[in-house]
Amino acid sequence: MAWGGSLNKEGSEHLRNLREADKVLKFLEGLKQELKADDQSIVSETIKIIVKHYTKKSGS
Repeated sequence: MAWGGSLNKEGSEHLRNLREADKVLKFLEGLKQELKADDQSIVSETIKIIVKHYTKKSGS
């Protein structure tokens, strides 16, 4: 890896999950632009939940 570190199985799995979450977030951001205001707020809340979850996981 570019930063010279190595990851155990748990770290590698966490990075894979982060990449997948990033794809989902990008999709939801694009979808949100196509929706009405009420639905946009629901998608925004979903995005916040995902970000909060992975922020907690990265901190521990």
